[in-house]
Amino acid sequence: MTCLKNKDIYHYMVNLVKKIIKETLSMEVKKPHLKEKKEDLEVIRDVKNGVEKKLKKVYFDITGEELDLPKIDIKIDDDIVDGKIAGFNHPKKGKNGLMGIKSKALDDKEYLKWVITHELIHASVGKDLPKSKEHTGLFKKIADKMGLPKEYQD
Repeated sequence: MTCLKNKDIYHYMVNLVKKIIKETLSMEVKKPHLKEKKEDLEVIRDVKNGVEKKLKKVYFDITGEELDLPKIDIKIDDDIVDGKIAGFNHPKKGKNGLMGIKSKALDDKEYLKWVITHELIHASVGKDLPKSKEHTGLFKKIADKMGLPKEYQD
């Protein structure tokens, strides 16, 4: 029978912890929210549809006009610049609008709802605005009435 010394036990435990951390991190990178891409898009579409219903009511209350959102394609896009979780490009040259969302937004459905709300408000405003004005005016009025938390309005 072999007897392990404290030093041997320590090194064994350190190596075991390193192995567990390495395996955990590699699993998280491959599947950070434990869903397949197709399922992720279905979750996004479901959340988007719910937000759109409320947005149409809010838009009418504020403007007195019916909201005519463009057709919007959605993609999971982890290449969005650092510091942003999502983005919206208005339709151009006969193409649909495009909403890109980083996969990490899918980790929390409540957060995902606010990300989609933010991007759909951009779509409802209906035009690309200069950076200094994209979160003011009509965007701000809609965001406030939609209940979009202040930290997600910029």
